[in-house]
Amino acid sequence: MEAFKISVKLFAATDDFGHAEFVPVFHRWIQEHVLDDHLVIDVADYAHVPAGPGSLLVTREANIHMDRGNDRLGLLYFRKTPIAGSFADRLRGVLASTLKVASLFEQEPAVSGRLKFRTDEISIRLNDRLLAPNTPETLTAVLPDLQKVTGELFGAGKASVTKVGQAREVFEVKVAAPSNASVSELLAKIAPVAV
Repeated sequence: MEAFKISVKLFAATDDFGHAEFVPVFHRWIQEHVLDDHLVIDVADYAHVPAGPGSLLVTREANIHMDRGNDRLGLLYFRKTPIAGSFADRLRGVLASTLKVASLFEQEPAVSGRLKFRTDEISIRLNDRLLAPNTPETLTAVLPDLQKVTGELFGAGKASVTKVGQAREVFEVKVAAPSNASVSELLAKIAPVAV
């Protein structure tokens, strides 16, 4: 599988956050160079859009959203540039980056104690309709790598991977894990990959 435009969404455990509460957090991250492995470009606020993309940190490598798609608050990390290696390496890299950003958010003073991410449900999308159409064949092609990488996080065979959505939508799977491990626990398990 050659697709590299991978997105991962971790869902927030609760949503009691204001309209644009994450914008100042993203601005501080830019000022303090918090994401040292990403070239940060800008911040955009779409939090006023119902069930929309929320607050967005634009980097050269990825778009990082505190997103409310499908009326569920979560951290959406959308990779735009390639990561070297196999599809499993790319998936591992995007998951590691997502977990790193989630960990930063959970430690962020502005939302400390209020923002926790669930890890028992993860959405993974391949945002490339040419290389990864939403078909059973794409699932067959990526399933071994999805199972390998989710096995590293949750234990072999412990997480289920289910394709969701219609053919006209981007390819998406939901990963369901039997327990809700902390973001830091999962981050410690995933092999670091140069992003």
